[in-house]
Amino acid sequence: METEVPKLTDAQILAGIITGDLGLSQTMATVQRSHRFPLHIFSQIENMADMAKAPVSVIINELLECGLESVKKELPQSVVDQIITVTAKQNNRSSKTVSSEVKRQTGITHKQLKKGKKRP
Repeated sequence: METEVPKLTDAQILAGIITGDLGLSQTMATVQRSHRFPLHIFSQIENMADMAKAPVSVIINELLECGLESVKKELPQSVVDQIITVTAKQNNRSSKTVSSEVKRQTGITHKQLKKGKKRP
């Protein structure tokens, strides 16, 4: 019998990745961007990546998703609509498609949980 799994927040998904309870499998278009991190922030990100046995870039992207999710909850929908719009200039920017995967201990992926997929 299948049970309904509640939709998880991005923060819950990241926590599951760090603890090994969830995996990550995704393919997306990416753009190259360099950034300098404050040491106290980067050391935490690096520690999360070590715990999750995941690349630092995966953790950074998931943290960005968490932050964006939180901020959008505090904004009027009209502002959120402007933020999530991809302009023609952005769409035409040079990008590269990359895939990443973080192994998990359970039998369900974060994408399935985000969609409220039923757990076997």
